[in-house]
Amino acid sequence: MSTSRNDLTDAAATSTPTSALRRSPWRVDEPERWDEDAFGRRSLSRLTVDRDAARRREPGLLNSLAADPATRLVLVDARGRVALDVPASHPELPENGLTPPSWPVDALPTGTPGAAAHDVVEGADTGEEEQERQDQRTGFQDRPARPRPHLAPLTATDVDPTGLETFYLGSEPGDGAGTSWLAVVVPADGAAAAEPDDAEGASRPHPDLADALERYPLSALRAVGDELTAHDAGLATPAAALAAWHARNHYCPSCGSRTEPVESGWARRCTGCGALQFPRTDPAVIMAVTDDADRIVLVHGAAWDAGRYSTVAGFVEAGEAAEAAVVREVGEETGLRVASVEQVATQPWPFPRSLMLGYRARLAPGEHVARPDQEEVTGAIVLSRAELAAAVEAGDVVLPGSTSIARMLIEDWYGEEIRG
Repeated sequence: MSTSRNDLTDAAATSTPTSALRRSPWRVDEPERWDEDAFGRRSLSRLTVDRDAARRREPGLLNSLAADPATRLVLVDARGRVALDVPASHPELPENGLTPPSWPVDALPTGTPGAAAHDVVEGADTGEEEQERQDQRTGFQDRPARPRPHLAPLTATDVDPTGLETFYLGSEPGDGAGTSWLAVVVPADGAAAAEPDDAEGASRPHPDLADALERYPLSALRAVGDELTAHDAGLATPAAALAAWHARNHYCPSCGSRTEPVESGWARRCTGCGALQFPRTDPAVIMAVTDDADRIVLVHGAAWDAGRYSTVAGFVEAGEAAEAAVVREVGEETGLRVASVEQVATQPWPFPRSLMLGYRARLAPGEHVARPDQEEVTGAIVLSRAELAAAVEAGDVVLPGSTSIARMLIEDWYGEEIRG
């Protein structure tokens, strides 16, 4: 199956760990960083808020919540960005699904003099890229403390959602106050100050939205998802997924008529034939491939920067089992033959609509030499733990960012967190 790897993924130890030290993929060595939910999930897989699906069909729910000053808001856009209480991180990432480098070491709380949006732009002479390379070489030991991001502390009194697209995200479980959460979609093209609301192009101003974004700028969720609390990640991820889906489904696939949001943003109904559509999710497999010497296979995507490597990944084809997709994708991209497959974990990847199915794949005995297809994959390396640690420390290998399940699969094989 011909797929774009960019749609899916990204989607040094002092002693070498052994396979006997393999951990659970959800083990937390730094609880403050990962902040698991009650089921041990981390990054974008976490959830603590009650999605409260039974309430979505309640007549007038979105309007009543928008009028309730206690309603909490999540500002999000169709590009997978959310408003946080820290300086913007990678707000202009290309829509290629890759996870970027870590947060800037000089990040300051929003409102602090000198705090500014951070975005790594190729060729930009900011000095931050060299700092990040130095951090990779030193294992981050010398990084100063940085503020942990949280969702912007906004309620319906801060931003009037009238005229903006909203979705019901759920409520706080066991919350006697009944705190509810709405996602509010920031219009495209920076149109926060005014948004057309009728056929004649009349505009309804949204100065409160513009003010909120000035205080709490948008950050790429795939850049910061691992830094969020389980609570905030469980709100930001479905908000980003719904925003991306609605932006791409204005017309009915059956008759071509306009569609309109229903069920508090969790479905769209055709205004012509009445057909109902629900958010689409594309399953994709992603796997830590190892040989009979327990070395890991990492690949370099054709469109990636030099030195960037990740795990093998690909979309599940129509009528195909996920395990069969693992075998097929490894063979297509690397020319290697898989002998066994073991499911590990899953992770939503709403950039724009993937669900990553994580696996371990063991190669058949004697399968050691990867043969990249030279189309999607232009390079492949087979490394021991010691070799990977040395390559990362030297800056020769750049691994997927910490938000991605690819990084989790690599560290699951490695036996502990990889600094770099």
